[in-house]
Amino acid sequence: MIELVPVGLVHAELLAGIHSICFAEPWSARSMAEVMALAGAEGLIAVDGGSLAPSLTPPGPAGLVLWRRIFDEAEILTIAVLPPWRRAGLGARLLAAAMAAAAEAGGASMFLEAAADNVAALALYEGMGFSRVGLRKGYYGGIDGVTMRCQLSPIAIDS
Repeated sequence: MIELVPVGLVHAELLAGIHSICFAEPWSARSMAEVMALAGAEGLIAVDGGSLAPSLTPPGPAGLVLWRRIFDEAEILTIAVLPPWRRAGLGARLLAAAMAAAAEAGGASMFLEAAADNVAALALYEGMGFSRVGLRKGYYGGIDGVTMRCQLSPIAIDS
């Protein structure tokens, strides 16, 4: 069973570890701490409590999402799911939780950005109601960054 747990500055090393597995240019623990110290920054770690079947994934972190809300706008800063938990709906669950929390705190819209060649991420975001609103040429080391936006409304999430 995967539980979504709020994060704080004390989780910077763990967040950086997850990020380093998921991204070619990961954020350091210092960067994670700086992000978490920003006004309006929040985050969740997906923690897998394990299973009785020894062949399934072991207990431990499965993913993360960090976002920031300022006034009525929110932004996904990063979202990552570790390889054993990909394609099982965890990314959508993390994103939905961030969207719901931002909406509950007064956010009216949310932005995010993804590499133009990250087909899986773009499909997830579009499936969650995000629309493409901009393009940053060469933003990801020569790969364009697709800027996306959605209107927020309270979303029911599983805990």
